[in-house]
Amino acid sequence: MKSLIKRVRGKKIAVAMSGGVDSSVCAFLLKKSGADVFGITMKTIPGSKCCSLDDIKQAKLVAKDLGIKHYVIDLRKIFEKGVIDYFVKESLKGKNPNPCVPCNQKVKFGALIKEAEKLGAELVATGHYARLCKRGKKIILNRPVDVKKDQSYVLSMLPRKVFSKLLFPIGDYTKEEIRKIAKENHIRVFNKPENQDLCFLHKEKGDFVEENINKKIGKGNIVDKNGNILGKHNGYIHYTIGQRKGLGIKSHKKLYVIGIRPRKNEVVVGERKDLFFEHFYVNGLNWVSIDTPKKPINAEVLVRNKTQPKKVKIVPEGKKVKVVPKEPIWAVSPGQIAVFIKKDIVLGGGWIV
Repeated sequence: MKSLIKRVRGKKIAVAMSGGVDSSVCAFLLKKSGADVFGITMKTIPGSKCCSLDDIKQAKLVAKDLGIKHYVIDLRKIFEKGVIDYFVKESLKGKNPNPCVPCNQKVKFGALIKEAEKLGAELVATGHYARLCKRGKKIILNRPVDVKKDQSYVLSMLPRKVFSKLLFPIGDYTKEEIRKIAKENHIRVFNKPENQDLCFLHKEKGDFVEENINKKIGKGNIVDKNGNILGKHNGYIHYTIGQRKGLGIKSHKKLYVIGIRPRKNEVVVGERKDLFFEHFYVNGLNWVSIDTPKKPINAEVLVRNKTQPKKVKIVPEGKKVKVVPKEPIWAVSPGQIAVFIKKDIVLGGGWIV
């Protein structure tokens, strides 16, 4: 808390308020530390599970309780173009998209920061579980104290320069401590449950994509890795790498989706062992805490959020890197991000290809 007071006292800070407990406590801590705080909430799309009308109402009420101003910013067009269009296009390519990444890049830490600065903000704070620290002139992105709630994974693809404008005040706390602070200080959303799903996905992924393109993908073949037809599917768009349930195939072996071929409208299945990767490639790299490596380096990787990091060697190959795990990694999925870490430091990330 003392270090927070030093950094924020007297500064005008916008807090991105979602109507949940994390961002509400974030605003509370900053005001208590002597900052000139105001709340800002984005409006995205109707029916969204995040930034819904109820969430906006809750954020307004919390801001009123805290005695701070609150603004609502309409970012529907940017959200639809930057997040939903991306999700649909990547899904049609047979990939498993991660819409939280472009949402952070273009919406939350793109357009929302610009709007906050127009309102006079010197810094923008959010309720993300992550930490920032300085090493010389560099700002380093760190995992939070509560690694079970770690959100540095989705922050790893932000441009390095953005971090100089950000604060993550709750990164030094556990979720239990945040709820306790909220309850003890009568913050009305102290027991509000968390939303675990993609905010805009109100139906199954494939149905959502087909609704957006106004077209059914159509039936196709389910094949094994040798091309033998094992059954039919209702459109490749309804399947993801690693999926086992809902394949509708009779087999004495447990079968998983190991590949998706959009051009042929084929879903490839195989055994669990077929999903272990001895190496994979990552491009679109974004190094946030180190300079672009020129030589192989040892680190750890997260290929999905909230998983255990795995030891790897990162081998630069032009604009991409080859990732060689110490032990094979299961179900590495194209379209997701791989995030490289060393101890608690987030080195950077990129897109799995």
